[in-house]
Amino acid sequence: MANIMSGRVLSIGEVETIPSKNGGEPFKKRTVVLNCTHSDFGRVYENYPSFEFSGKHVDDPVDFKVDDIVTISFALQGTRYQKSENEPVKYFNTISGYKIEAYQRGTQQRQAAPPTQAPAQPQAPAAKADDDLPF
Repeated sequence: MANIMSGRVLSIGEVETIPSKNGGEPFKKRTVVLNCTHSDFGRVYENYPSFEFSGKHVDDPVDFKVDDIVTISFALQGTRYQKSENEPVKYFNTISGYKIEAYQRGTQQRQAAPPTQAPAQPQAPAAKADDDLPF
């Protein structure tokens, strides 16, 4: 699932190391929080989504700073958790960033239109010797 969210960088967290439960490699992640607050007819709608960058993307945000306007491509992931049969089921969401880049307004280039060709002239169907159908 690839979606894009644009906004001003609010903060970029330090790399967080989470020990592995099975003694393997520790899990590393970095959090980026965007300020996507906007207003509509004088009413302010606060919006501060946070994105987790991990694995090979953990260092992708290091070239950005507060007040940079960026575009983040992300995947939305959900986990279902139930402590025991008697407990209610809980759901946890993670927004995993996999690409961060400086926002570029209006840089999408239109694809060049394919060259126009003269319409092909229909060819008369070849008569078949064994064909006695009227159509």
